[in-house]
Amino acid sequence: MNERQMSEKPVILVGAGLAGVTGFYELVSRGVPAVLVDAADEVATGASFANGAVLHPSLPDPWNSPGVGWSLLQSLFNPSAAMRLHKRHLPALMGWGLSFLRHSTKRHYAASSVANYALADYSTRQTVALKQKLNLQFEAASPGTLKLFRNAAQKQAALALAENLAAQGLRYEVLSRADLVAREPSLASAEDVAGALHFPDDMVGNARLFCQKLADEAVALGGQLRLGVSVSDLLQEGGRVVGVRLGAEELRGDVVLTGGVAAPQLARTVGCRLPVRPVKGYSLTVPTQGIAETLPQHPLVDPHLHIAMTPLPGRIRILGMAEFGGFDTTIDPRRADLLRQFFTRLMPDLAAQLDWQAADVWSGLRPMSTDGRPFIGPTRIDGLFVNCGHGHLGWTMAVGSARLLADYLTGTNPEIDAAAFAATR
Repeated sequence: MNERQMSEKPVILVGAGLAGVTGFYELVSRGVPAVLVDAADEVATGASFANGAVLHPSLPDPWNSPGVGWSLLQSLFNPSAAMRLHKRHLPALMGWGLSFLRHSTKRHYAASSVANYALADYSTRQTVALKQKLNLQFEAASPGTLKLFRNAAQKQAALALAENLAAQGLRYEVLSRADLVAREPSLASAEDVAGALHFPDDMVGNARLFCQKLADEAVALGGQLRLGVSVSDLLQEGGRVVGVRLGAEELRGDVVLTGGVAAPQLARTVGCRLPVRPVKGYSLTVPTQGIAETLPQHPLVDPHLHIAMTPLPGRIRILGMAEFGGFDTTIDPRRADLLRQFFTRLMPDLAAQLDWQAADVWSGLRPMSTDGRPFIGPTRIDGLFVNCGHGHLGWTMAVGSARLLADYLTGTNPEIDAAAFAATR
């Protein structure tokens, strides 16, 4: 038993989404006392609530790809742009945005893609192992992802990334249009799709349900779950973070910020800078009960449009968009309609049978870092740790990131190289 396990002070995790719940379980499963705190009354009410439901190590590339600056500039005048920058938020994004653009060179993009793949692949394998160990039921399936392309240029872009990552272990198969329709018959009427890459190691899973089940497991092991309680302040003594203030109550112990887009605000109160900003995405979840038309069996991804579709039991989830618009989670019906239009172009016969009036529309804020990689581990402030900034890879990287965090906190050598995700980089 190590020194931390013998201490009476728990590790305090602030934020009960995927990062918080997985870290909570990982710590208590190693015998480390832990408390998970969130202002919401349930776990997974933020970005983990209705996300894409796919763990996809095949898509580890950051969104600040080469040329992203020009795309964002054009989006100022195009309300239908999939990746959109709002004019009124330009001043608040200035410093972060310049760093985001600085990291969009080919060299940075390639390095972040390789680093992210290592963590995403490790994390997906650990998620499968955890599912089997605990017999977790969270609508998991392993059909593999289909990454669509419409022309030769899009095919080459998809192949360039896949070939680069194949050396790291990525498996993929190139499908012609005929191969694609044979694999996914629901795409037979998609006239503008030329083919796809199939990634067999990607998997589907309900992130919110996963969080609920795993939080229960952590509590059963002795972890404390404090919901409906806000952290009003971080406690600091002699330059070290020693706990949190929950209203009139003080809770002492090392602190881990796992609250996604809210983490930088708390970190800033003790002089810790985290270059993470919110990027809004949408999802549209449509019921499929009673539909006679052939239903899709694979998650479909269109990287050019930043839109995807995931089949889940009894429903289909269409998701996408990337809006740089601050902390506003207001749902713009025009953006949600773009998701519907995307699906209708892919599967017009099925789209005509769906009850779109019964669809659940949701928006959430992804915590995006400037270099496209998450921050995991100790900060420059003693007693303060972070696990945030995963962007569009939060579900994919959750379990692996939690393991790296717990490795730091228990003095264990990590199974993969964690240097690329250091919080002090």
